Amino acid sequence: MFFVIFKIEVFKPRFSAKNILLLLTSYLILKSALNGNLLFDFKILKGLLLVFWISILLHKIEDLKTLKFVILIGINSCILVSLILIGAFFFKTGILPFSNTAEVNKLLLLERPYIGFIAVLGFLLALEKAVEIVKWRKIYIFNSVVLLGFILLISARISIITIFFIAGIYFLFYLKTKWYKKILGALMLFLLFAVIVVSNKNIAERFFIKSNLEQSLQQASDYEPRIVIWNCAYKMTKLDDFNFFTGFDGYQTIKNNLLDCYSYSIENASKKEYFLTEKFNTHNQFIDFYLVGGIIAFLLFTLFFIKLFLEVKLDFFKIAITVSFLLFFIVENIFYRQFGCYLFGIFVLILPQTKINEEN
Repeated sequence: MFFVIFKIEVFKPRFSAKNILLLLTSYLILKSALNGNLLFDFKILKGLLLVFWISILLHKIEDLKTLKFVILIGINSCILVSLILIGAFFFKTGILPFSNTAEVNKLLLLERPYIGFIAVLGFLLALEKAVEIVKWRKIYIFNSVVLLGFILLISARISIITIFFIAGIYFLFYLKTKWYKKILGALMLFLLFAVIVVSNKNIAERFFIKSNLEQSLQQASDYEPRIVIWNCAYKMTKLDDFNFFTGFDGYQTIKNNLLDCYSYSIENASKKEYFLTEKFNTHNQFIDFYLVGGIIAFLLFTLFFIKLFLEVKLDFFKIAITVSFLLFFIVENIFYRQFGCYLFGIFVLILPQTKINEEN
């Protein structure tokens, strides 16, 4: 009897964030296969499978502290090379082109949103190391300051927002002090954020800060692709072939609908050509899942993050990593890129799960 009960407990499915993501992946693959679009859709859905492959490959690693250190070294190397390229460009031209210019990505090893994002992850890893290893605390604090400075230097919007948002979470929920001091700290963070955005020319341009609100909104409308993209995504949900529960039949339909929307909704000829040439995706993973899988996929992905937050809520650094990915998913489709899938598989499915793995 004991053996039977033991076997049941061992093989009893566990309601975990990872299993919710697996359910979402299975649903999208099955739906795509039933609609006969698996050949095209697999180009994107394979990213989700890659996440689990990374998770399976690395879950046997017992020394996660060393893994984190190696990841931090890799991030620092990427940032260092980018700083060398930036320095060479500045020495040659005397300018730092980090507003809304085309030269930015030529000076960075990765596109600005992604290199800013890994700098955020490196910043969190360095701070965690500073807390854990007293002997090398000053070095890791210096490392975190350098990474923070790099984020500000390249004017990575979502990364700057993420840093301040995470700091706000720490002040409000993890800092052990009186409640009014928490509120005061959060308000000071908000004020510091406003000062940085307004005072730094490159960052101000990245946030489309102008002399008045009307000009700022017009600037954002002219130069922020996501305003056009998300508006087109909303219009697509009004089409007859969109099902509220299951979405469109596949990614090919979504791609065609986006291109059609760009062609008729953008009046400026050069801007229209730019959008049609780049073939922008939805730049929001939640919107992407809603379009391809309907409210079912959207709720599953939302439930994944809710469960993940509940699993890691006692550890600030794990919460910070989860929040970082959540915010990045709001502006990028990470699963469209192999590099993004590697990051997600390592950080979200491996690093935050140490406590659960030890209990198992």
